[in-house]
Amino acid sequence: MADGREPARLAGVHSSGGEEEGGSERDAAETLEAIRRGDADAFDRMARQESPRLYRFALHLTGRPEEAEDLVQETLVRALTSLRRFEGRAALSTYLIRALGNLWKNRLRARSRSRFVEWFRGNALDPPDRAPSAFDLLSAEDRAEQVRRAVARLDPQRRITLLLRELEGLSYEEIATMTAVPVGTVRSRLARARQDLRQWLGGPR
Repeated sequence: MADGREPARLAGVHSSGGEEEGGSERDAAETLEAIRRGDADAFDRMARQESPRLYRFALHLTGRPEEAEDLVQETLVRALTSLRRFEGRAALSTYLIRALGNLWKNRLRARSRSRFVEWFRGNALDPPDRAPSAFDLLSAEDRAEQVRRAVARLDPQRRITLLLRELEGLSYEEIATMTAVPVGTVRSRLARARQDLRQWLGGPR
């Protein structure tokens, strides 16, 4: 902001700290305008007001309080710059929730895919009583590498949908909200991603 301040570390952002969420549209517009002018106090007020909502969303995504708090903190730090470009076409709270969701998706892209291997072996190829495939006969390291390569080949939209569903356990409705598409599109992307992986890794079609 104008005086170089950043929002205080958001310890305990899951509690409201006496601030009421929401507020009138007029108050929100005035706060946003003050933030655009570089008013650090206005930004801090907004951060205190929006933090509980952001924290609940982040905790729901991650299931880990420390990671949720870190996501909220980074979202707000980035908002120091991005809110100056915010045009107000959506509610400020919606804008921040979407920004947090995008940040989380970016972290997923960068995260190791090794956790995906066991799910894939148990769910994506075939029931466990089938005859071993060439994929099964590979070493654990080779299997992990093949799965990573196969996941990396997926269309980005299908890949993110698959990881949100299988790694993070989100519902179709939650994924639809995060990616701004209908639930039917989520189901379609997930089905096609699984089909691609079966084809590339030798499972039944």
